[in-house]
Amino acid sequence: MWRASSVRGVAIAACLAGAVGAAPPEQSEAGAAEDAGLEAAASTSPSGSAAPAPSAAAPGAPSPSPDAAPPTASTAAAPAKRADDAGPLDDSPTLHSAFVHLFADYPGAVLELRSYIDETDWKVACQAPCDRTLRVDGMDARVVAPGMTTSNVFRIEPGRGTANLKVDGGSAGSRTIGTVGFAAGIPLALGGMALWGYGKLEDRRGLQTAGIVTLGVAAVALVGALPFLSAGSTKVRDGKGKTIASRSAPPLL
Repeated sequence: MWRASSVRGVAIAACLAGAVGAAPPEQSEAGAAEDAGLEAAASTSPSGSAAPAPSAAAPGAPSPSPDAAPPTASTAAAPAKRADDAGPLDDSPTLHSAFVHLFADYPGAVLELRSYIDETDWKVACQAPCDRTLRVDGMDARVVAPGMTTSNVFRIEPGRGTANLKVDGGSAGSRTIGTVGFAAGIPLALGGMALWGYGKLEDRRGLQTAGIVTLGVAAVALVGALPFLSAGSTKVRDGKGKTIASRSAPPLL
């Protein structure tokens, strides 16, 4: 009887030991999968070492905003200079200047310029023969020379190309003689007409004769003044031969 009780106790103990030592199949399979994942991560690391586990963010450190973007080269660079800060758009020299070629048949002839906007004095721009780039925008021009009649005022258009100017000068002395003769002939003619008319009205032949003589003298003075005025005329022509300035009439007295 004791033997049978002993055998029964050994069997019960063996059953209890087997129950305690056996692990649940689900737990064993989960553990195996976890071990396999760790081995795979270690094998895929570039350096051959296990990848470090991600560390938790330090408490209190601000997380970057998802909308914030790093500065680019265009935003970091200084703003470009605006086009209207670069100066006037019409600052090209061709818009204000002209290349002037001047020829004059009088020695010492010079081209003078003055502003017709600011009403400045005449200033010498170049002496003939002249080949020079000059600022002519807003300028009056004339040609003067010793012993030559000063030309009338004219203007030179700015732009590309050459502004050719040819000056045919007139004698200032001849012009003076012609001006005097012209100025004397006009009142003589008026006086002669008045004498002749009064003599005719009063039937006085002496006054009529005096009036006729006076008219003759006036005619001679006027006709004689014309050649001198023509010899004293100064003309300025452009490259096409067109007269752009001429002074042949007597000055105003």
